Amino acid sequence: MAKSDKTSDAGEGSEHKKSHRNKSFKRNIALIVGAVITGLAIFVLVFGLLIYKYKSDSQVTYSVAKVIPYPVMKVNGDYVSYREYLFDVASIKQYYQNQPGATKIDFNSTSGKAKLKQLQQQVIVQLKSDEVSRQLIAKNKIKVTDKQVASEVTQLTQQAGGQAKLVQVLATNYGWTLANLKTQVKFQLQKQALQTKITSDPKADAAAKAKAEKILAEIQGGADFATEAKKYSQDSTAANGGDLGFFGKGQMDPNFEAAAFSLKTVGQVSGVVHSQYGYHIIKLLAINGDQIDAAHILIEPVDFNQYMQNATSSAKVHQYYKL
Repeated sequence: MAKSDKTSDAGEGSEHKKSHRNKSFKRNIALIVGAVITGLAIFVLVFGLLIYKYKSDSQVTYSVAKVIPYPVMKVNGDYVSYREYLFDVASIKQYYQNQPGATKIDFNSTSGKAKLKQLQQQVIVQLKSDEVSRQLIAKNKIKVTDKQVASEVTQLTQQAGGQAKLVQVLATNYGWTLANLKTQVKFQLQKQALQTKITSDPKADAAAKAKAEKILAEIQGGADFATEAKKYSQDSTAANGGDLGFFGKGQMDPNFEAAAFSLKTVGQVSGVVHSQYGYHIIKLLAINGDQIDAAHILIEPVDFNQYMQNATSSAKVHQYYKL
């Protein structure tokens, strides 16, 4: 055999070995990837079984749910995660177990388990409502700044007696961190801004003002304030004659507060007062130091509570997690 032929055979042998090594490498990689995917699939299925069949709420399950977004429900095409559900349930359980002066609930007892199921159902309903709110906030392009959030948190910090005290109260009563509080504050501010936008239609505003003026005329003509509140007010205090209880300065809408604290005589009734919530008629019920007790009648340009109820009830919901 010629030298060139030997060189050619050696080269072909080398290429063959190289090709074989490449195929073996690719096959090994494929096997490893396949094993990883299979392992992940089994992992997901196992915890899915723990969640959807056995309703696991262990710390391990919560940690996994932080990474894998197991859905509790789908609302208008958007998913609500099991992590959100577990967080809210844990918060409300801690609230019931740590409120000063309240009887602690043993959630392992028969009555405690029944109470827990009731609370879990309430969380499911609230999660649906919150998701609808978030969708409306996005649709209406509601913006809340970090400065606004910081301002609200500062007020809460002062009311609690300092940041250390606030952090302690949050951890003890809700299992929250300061970051959790900021998230909740931002959401509440967004919902308030949404309400303001929804209820600011000019025609509806004019109609609400006219209705409030008509009610005020009835009161000035001798109608009983509490009866009028029960009949007309679009606030949760209506059933109690509009009574808000005692409050101090810095707790209410600025326009409402200014009008309420301008009343000097018990029994005195204000004119029609405009706030971010609508039109109010205010009656001074009592004075105690720097606090007052007042009742009010609220007429909203748009009944925001009814608006949200309609939006929530008409939402397309598919519930994956069933109690």
